[in-house]
Amino acid sequence: MEVRGWLRGGGLGRAGRAEEVVPGLKSESASADGKERGQEEPLSRVQQLLSGLPVCPAPGAFATPPPACPSVWERDKALLARYHAYVDDAEKIGWRAMPDASREEGRELAAQWRSRAIDLSSAKATEQCDGIYWYFQNAAIASLFAEGPESEAFARYRRDAESYRGWSRVGGQVQLFDEYVTVIASGAPLGPDI
Repeated sequence: MEVRGWLRGGGLGRAGRAEEVVPGLKSESASADGKERGQEEPLSRVQQLLSGLPVCPAPGAFATPPPACPSVWERDKALLARYHAYVDDAEKIGWRAMPDASREEGRELAAQWRSRAIDLSSAKATEQCDGIYWYFQNAAIASLFAEGPESEAFARYRRDAESYRGWSRVGGQVQLFDEYVTVIASGAPLGPDI
């Protein structure tokens, strides 16, 4: 059957007919293609198919000083933009002088980040993704400004972030988070490094 020949052959020839591929033999066009690309051997069909797949990089370096956060999942870009705007304002004002409306916004952001982190960690496809840490860290930082560093609410959010301390890739980021919390809690002015 023509369809089966096409499936076995891996593609259509110039005239629209199935090309027959014999294992172990290279066609002249394949060797010419390989030489044009500067390769000794042309790409196999599997390599060709795999080369079209996107490469998923690690979700940002885990040595990023808070409150910065890389974009982990595309669908959360709007939430990330709200978070960055909130934290920029909160750092200028300071957690002690936050108006009630800003505190409420921080509480909402913290709850949304934590809820999203729990959703991702509960899904089979993403349950072991270390990128979820960023969601817990953002929730904790939003709560830090909304509730203050000594509050029970912040302590709950902080425990979520602290649970990643033993993860080899994330442990250093947890340390940076701790340093950030210490600076914010002290009320010291934020320098360019923080």
